[in-house]
Amino acid sequence: MKYFLLLILIFAKHADACEVTLPNQMLIMNEDLIDKSIYQSSNCESKLIDDLHQTVTGLEGRIASFQLKELMSIKGHSLEINPPSILIQQLKTLIREQLKMPSGVQVKAAHSQNLPGIIGLPAGDKVEISCFSCLFGTQEPIHIIISGIDGSKKTIIASVDFKKLVKAYRLISPLTSFSLLDDVSILKEEYLEAIPHTDLITDRNLLKFYKTNKPLRAGELLKKSDLNAVNLVRAGLKTDVVLENKMVRIKTSGISRSNGSIGEMVEVFHPQKNKKYLGKVVDINKVLVEL
Repeated sequence: MKYFLLLILIFAKHADACEVTLPNQMLIMNEDLIDKSIYQSSNCESKLIDDLHQTVTGLEGRIASFQLKELMSIKGHSLEINPPSILIQQLKTLIREQLKMPSGVQVKAAHSQNLPGIIGLPAGDKVEISCFSCLFGTQEPIHIIISGIDGSKKTIIASVDFKKLVKAYRLISPLTSFSLLDDVSILKEEYLEAIPHTDLITDRNLLKFYKTNKPLRAGELLKKSDLNAVNLVRAGLKTDVVLENKMVRIKTSGISRSNGSIGEMVEVFHPQKNKKYLGKVVDINKVLVEL
């Protein structure tokens, strides 16, 4: 009798166990969970499905069901998962791999009208991405072509927002007004989404030609509006002159007729030759004349 009751208890426990059946392949369009039908479940709480969705959308590649069960057990859930393995593909990764995106451009978000956040696919289906005349801006239409092993083809149109990442420098330490930026250790290099109408400093090598025009706090991004150019060439002083074209490069010198900061045009007079040169300031006491 005792063993009979034990068998009943074991059977009852398994009968009430949460079971989830997933598609053989899952294409993650985005992380929205509007339709939970992708997770065919029995005896499962809503919280478990929510946590399973959060886990699945963060994965990629061929995932064994026992690995997924282990990840769910960390969140305090016990369940059975079928099939034995699932191929999880991220739309953002497929776009990055299959489209020739310009340097510094990444996928910001994907939107699929009237489609769930996850698309279930049979085993063996191939997914291809195309974008005709892509400008890699916002709301770019892309075609998702799904080819079945039976020769069938299905095209889904989605909208993708791309973002352009630019190099920027963040201050680690505060700076006072009129500080030179010759100590690069106070700067942290990072990449972030381009901020409209913000002229960020993107080339650390140019910072030696500038000084701050106001106090700056630690944590601020360095912008051109925070800096004033330093005079690299001064009126009345000897200045190196480089005359250059595609074929030749000639070095000479002269006396600058005016002050000049990086990129500015100044006139340099060569007294021995009684000749004037108009060139662009490129470094300390150096002017480039393009022939």
